[in-house]
Amino acid sequence: MSYETTWANLNRKLRQSADDNNGLASALFDLENHQRESGFIKDDLKDIRRIVFHHPTNDSYSLRAQVNPKRAERHNGSGNLALSSKHPNVNDGCFLCRENIKWQQEERQIGFEIGFGVSHYIAFMNPFPLLPNHVVIASPTHRTQELMLFRDNEQNQELTPMLNDLCELAIRLPNYIGFYNGVGAGASIPGHFHFQFFQRPPDLPQFPLEERNFLDVSCDSTATLVENYPIQVFKWTGELSRVVATATDWIRNFVETSEFERHQLTANFIATTSKTSKAVTLYFVPRHRLKQFWNGDAGIVGGVEILGEIVLASNEECDLVAKNIMNFDFIERALSRVSSPFF
Repeated sequence: MSYETTWANLNRKLRQSADDNNGLASALFDLENHQRESGFIKDDLKDIRRIVFHHPTNDSYSLRAQVNPKRAERHNGSGNLALSSKHPNVNDGCFLCRENIKWQQEERQIGFEIGFGVSHYIAFMNPFPLLPNHVVIASPTHRTQELMLFRDNEQNQELTPMLNDLCELAIRLPNYIGFYNGVGAGASIPGHFHFQFFQRPPDLPQFPLEERNFLDVSCDSTATLVENYPIQVFKWTGELSRVVATATDWIRNFVETSEFERHQLTANFIATTSKTSKAVTLYFVPRHRLKQFWNGDAGIVGGVEILGEIVLASNEECDLVAKNIMNFDFIERALSRVSSPFF
């Protein structure tokens, strides 16, 4: 059976699964099972450890570490790059371009085509996941992760449709968290536009950021700012269209009045929905694009780290736990290294 036929047959089954069961989430679980059986997913998450560290004097504040040594293997790539001379090398071998995936993964990787409104994406499982059902939801065409908000270029992404799609996917995936990592803010494939989503881990479903207090920072009370957190994070909660509209206006004004030049800025966006309603929560994390790492030129800070869970993958990083160096203060200092006094 050809790769194209296998892709089409699996997509037909996944669409049926979404229709018959729990919507998009059911389809993504079935996709994960298929990709695990095909050998594409490299990690079953059984070796991951999460360690919660509480503030030394305030037990209600916590940060946590994820010890995930298999994650370090992602730097070797999950595909067979040795085949590149025998196959079309589209967009410098981009790992999210369907034309490359076929030969890079020796036809093991299949994506699920998602469409809503005028938006279209392909969901791919992450071969080195951080959390359950960790999926990359990518543009079907090769277009940059860069936002026009920060750098004027007709190829860059518009803010409003990006936020709308992120929040729409969050509504379609209750009990998940989704995020966009900007260029210089954790994006590991900056040349190809994508989001990442994962299911909340059953043992620790709430992340440290979500447990913090947020204070009003605007006269109309639309935006709130996290209190006593190592990184500045702004939040909006409500109905999708209102959240996107108010956040877009507020963020554009924020960028225009920032003391930093636009081209120096980047951002993370995180979205999730309530289990009991369709209210969406959107987080905006302004970043300086030269401050991407917590550990010199390693230890990238993206959406998961912003949520308060620092990922330890290399031997050096994992040793921080083994040698009892890792604690609440260590993580707080690490995250503060990527923070800038924007507000």
